[in-house]
Amino acid sequence: MTGQPVMDCAVLGAGPAGLAVSAALAVRGVDHVVLERGRVGETWRTQRWDSFRLNTPGWMNQMLGGQVPSAFAVGAEVVQRLDALAAECPVRPGTQIAGLAPNSAGYVVPTGEEVLYARTVVVATGDQNVPRVPPLARDLPDWIAQQHTADYRGPASLPPGGVLVVGSAQSGCQIAEDLLSAGRRVVLATSPVGRLPWRHRGRDSLEWLVEAGFFDQRPQDLPDPGMINAAQPILGAGGRSLSLPSLARSGATLVGRPLTMTGESLPFDDNVKTNIAAGDAFAARVRTMIDELIRQRKLDAPPSDPDDTDQPVDLTPPAALNLRDEDINSVVWCTGFTGDFSWLTPELVGAGGQPLRDGVSGPIPGLWYVGLRWLTRRRSAILLGFPDDAATIADAVKAHLSTRSTG
Repeated sequence: MTGQPVMDCAVLGAGPAGLAVSAALAVRGVDHVVLERGRVGETWRTQRWDSFRLNTPGWMNQMLGGQVPSAFAVGAEVVQRLDALAAECPVRPGTQIAGLAPNSAGYVVPTGEEVLYARTVVVATGDQNVPRVPPLARDLPDWIAQQHTADYRGPASLPPGGVLVVGSAQSGCQIAEDLLSAGRRVVLATSPVGRLPWRHRGRDSLEWLVEAGFFDQRPQDLPDPGMINAAQPILGAGGRSLSLPSLARSGATLVGRPLTMTGESLPFDDNVKTNIAAGDAFAARVRTMIDELIRQRKLDAPPSDPDDTDQPVDLTPPAALNLRDEDINSVVWCTGFTGDFSWLTPELVGAGGQPLRDGVSGPIPGLWYVGLRWLTRRRSAILLGFPDDAATIADAVKAHLSTRSTG
């Protein structure tokens, strides 16, 4: 060894997942440090728009502490809660991780200022923090202002005129609403994304779904493994239903997926109605799941109230738009994120640059991951699921350290 001190555990990342692990390690008496390249909850500070609000109520986000069960926190409130959590954790902000590799004592973690050594490591950097922008972005005219979800702050951050929002998952639909509320013309390029009805049979659907085990679904429970890569179903921020037809009734022009740019004309595929049907089908499956839960438990639940977002809309989507003629001066790419794991040693990385793992465990003993989508369950990448995965990992860390100390 190098003679350098070796810490018991290094947690890489001080977002909510990393802070959940830190809290779980502290309860178990595991000495550790949390290394964060920026500030606590950096992406919550820099990759959320001004009107951002959680679409899950406080009772689903208890790890933030002090949550009013029915409240929906705005972005600034989430940051404040994360800062309060971090005050109880051994966080080192401003520590840039330059790599991670196994060695004889455990793992070597080089940073910009020093080389750290840890017997165990928990990677909590996330896989939804690097913006993905399609190649089409390079082909748009120079006079089109382009932003990704991570850059968008509000209507005032874009030049006057219409806005093409590409992607109709959670961020795309909420940003479309934000723009419409400011009186902007919005063209929404749609995709096949499920949607959740907010209420069903007298209760919030999220309450029913938690009881029904929806968020406890494991990757191996899914009939189609490809569903793991599907976007999360959409909900209106602040507790309400949201659908593509409801956005159309609010003034959005719905189009299909953008294709190859031809001069100043942008064509779209003809899948708008198919995309709407995908959202409706998911909502129907959710209602069926809830109805089955009610039947199995023999509950006396009222009939479902009408939901305006279920109402169809008469559409004739344009096949193409001339961006200049239509005064479309900006594009917001709501096309998702990925994670950057290029700093991991090659033996820890698999196809597509994603980390090799089996559930929470890395391919080499003493390494775990937290906060990734479908890590163990559907809930793994949301505030509801972080504490459970963190507890599992903290138990494994303590057991691993105990085994090494007695081995």
